[in-house]
Amino acid sequence: MTVAQGLVRLYPRAFRDRWGADLAVEVRTSGPRSWPNLLAGVADMWLHPAAWPARSAAQRQARVVAMAVIVTGIGWFATHLMVEGTRGLPRMLDVCAVAVVAGLLLAVPRPAPATLTAIGRRLLRRLAGPAVLGVAVVAVVHGTGGSFVPPIRLAVLACWWGSWGWAVIQVARTIAGVGPDPAAPPWRFRFGVRVLAAAAAATGATQLVAAVTDPAPGPAALGLCLLAAPLFLRPPAAAA
Repeated sequence: MTVAQGLVRLYPRAFRDRWGADLAVEVRTSGPRSWPNLLAGVADMWLHPAAWPARSAAQRQARVVAMAVIVTGIGWFATHLMVEGTRGLPRMLDVCAVAVVAGLLLAVPRPAPATLTAIGRRLLRRLAGPAVLGVAVVAVVHGTGGSFVPPIRLAVLACWWGSWGWAVIQVARTIAGVGPDPAAPPWRFRFGVRVLAAAAAATGATQLVAAVTDPAPGPAALGLCLLAAPLFLRPPAAAA
C-alpha cells in the first residue's frame, strides 16, 4: 500500500465509497505536496459527519449524534476513572450522564416500530461483548475479595473500563446506522445536540476541578478538550 492509498483510507468509509477513487487519482497526480491538505480534509470529515454521503436526513442526523455520543461517553467514563475516589465529583458526573440520555432522546431520529425493534436487537447483540466482560470482572473481584498483585489489578481495571469504552463505541455505531426513517424535527435535533455538547463541557469542567486538586497533565488536557466540545458539536445546517 502506498502512502497516498493509506491517507485516502483515513477518510470515513461513506466518503471513500463515493469519492475515494477520484481522490486517489488526484493524490497520485499532485504528489506529496497534497498530503497536508489531505490530512486536513480527513480531520474535517470526521469532525463533520453530517457532510458524509447519506441515504436520508435521518442517517445524516444519526451520524452527528453518534459523534456526540463518542465525545460525551468517552469523556464521561475517562473522567470518572481519573477522579475515582475523589469526594463530591462523581455526583456531578451522574448529572452529566442524565444530560446525555436527555440529549439522545431529543436528537436521535424516531424509527418506525419495526425498525426500532431491529435496531434494539442489533444494539443488544453489540452490547453482549461489553456486558460479558464487565460481568466477568465483577465476578472475579467479588470472588477474590479484590486482593490482587499490582499487575493483575491493573489488568482487571483495564478490562473494567475497557468494557465501558467498548459499550460507548457500540452505542455510537448503532446510532450512526439509523436510517432511512424520518428525521427528527430540526428544532429537536439541534436542541438535543446542544444538550450533548453541554454535557461534554460539564464533564470537562469536572475534569479540570480534579486536575486542580491533583495536578496532572492528563486530566487537565482531557478537561480542556471536553470544554471545547460545543465548538465542534454544533449541528451543521446540512443535518437539519
